[in-house]
Amino acid sequence: MTLKYKIYSIILVALLVVGCGSVMKQVGQLTANLLTSKTSDLSVVSISAGFVRNMYSADVKTFEVEYLGENWREGANLVSVSFLKRDGVGMYTIDGKVFIDGTEIPHTANGFYGKWIDKNDISPKTIRIETVSGQVAEFSITPPPLIEIVSVNGKKSGMEIDLNSDLRLKMKSPQHDKNTEFSVSLVTKVMGINSFIESGIFKYKDDITLPAEIWKNPITPVPATSGANWLKVERFDTNLKVIKGVGASQIIGASIDVVPVSIKGEVETAFTGVVKDNGINIEETIAIKNGEMKVKMNKPNAFYGRPMSSGKTFALASFTVRATKLKQSKTDSSSSTLGGVKTTTTTTSTRTFPTLPDAFWDSYIDGLYVDLEKVLKSQYNIKLIPVENVLRAPSYQKLEAVTDENTIVEVEKSYKGTKNLIPTSFSSIVGNISSTFASDRVDAHLIRELGVDGLISVTIDLKQCLGILLLCHQ
Repeated sequence: MTLKYKIYSIILVALLVVGCGSVMKQVGQLTANLLTSKTSDLSVVSISAGFVRNMYSADVKTFEVEYLGENWREGANLVSVSFLKRDGVGMYTIDGKVFIDGTEIPHTANGFYGKWIDKNDISPKTIRIETVSGQVAEFSITPPPLIEIVSVNGKKSGMEIDLNSDLRLKMKSPQHDKNTEFSVSLVTKVMGINSFIESGIFKYKDDITLPAEIWKNPITPVPATSGANWLKVERFDTNLKVIKGVGASQIIGASIDVVPVSIKGEVETAFTGVVKDNGINIEETIAIKNGEMKVKMNKPNAFYGRPMSSGKTFALASFTVRATKLKQSKTDSSSSTLGGVKTTTTTTSTRTFPTLPDAFWDSYIDGLYVDLEKVLKSQYNIKLIPVENVLRAPSYQKLEAVTDENTIVEVEKSYKGTKNLIPTSFSSIVGNISSTFASDRVDAHLIRELGVDGLISVTIDLKQCLGILLLCHQ
């Protein structure tokens, strides 16, 4: 699955508060303004640029339409560029000039610069950035061929979508191949704000049937608006471009088609209004000799959580074993009476986790890794690349190192010096916050650098008693 950053979406900040739509828009805009600053250093910037063909009608009334107001042009094409903070949260305006095809473009708001062009103009557009510090970045962008919705569930007019039934689409889009992708979206109201929310990304076919489960697994876990709605399909090309002096760059060409639809049926939601049982969460306690083992498993919803069968080669990015609070106390009391005097004896036995040599932990973790490798191969036909290859990857150096500890009360060891793929300390969590697009994240870089289908991160927490540890180790 390709996760693309929506360069033409103006909803840059989500506020987790409750209130009416108009208040949310005002507060959201205020917050976005506070998060926008000026820079002349392109090395700290993530550039996200796009060329979108066939913009939809203003009747759709999304937040983007309201944002651009009278400037909105149905059927026209939009070329735009946004400047995001690569470190930290927020957007940038450029201390300098931004040009699209030789025309200087003023800053709209929140790091967004855009230019409308005629619907028939699909020639490559050149975006050029010049800063007051003398830095220059230039690249071109083109859109893919048009995409058109022919029918929805067999209807060419009066189209209906049942959220409990499969979606049958007939479309037209020239010059497509096996790698062509498209997305499906419906208008969804999130905190009073209307926007197209993607329900899935798929390989393009002129005639395709998509399972009803897509409506339960959108990119944002909020069900589509019932009744009158709009269906959008979008064909897109994503290009990660290396531009000298720029922190990161993503170029997206897109063609869209939007048709009115009527939504019936319901997706079950929790009391908070989000889709119920979004993703898979399993918590189970398994009884084992001399104790128990608690298992917690999570798989994201279908939009994010690819099936294991889609990947054959993976990289073990982190493998950490931790033992914490390994302390047990047992109190026994006994009483006896002698010469009319009652005596009570209380005995407290305390068992704490002993300090074990590093050689024990190295052997223990090596054994766990071998077991993991066998399970992945036998049950999922997944091959792990050598860990040494992972450790040498350039992006891997940016991850938080595991501080190996071996004390009476706590043990934390990693396999062959692997680091934490998911930050665990407060400082590393804060340090990893970024507004950059998804394909510029460390995990995405690692997947490309290593040439694998995915990454695996394992953390094993050992608690309660030494007996469990020894049982696992045997």
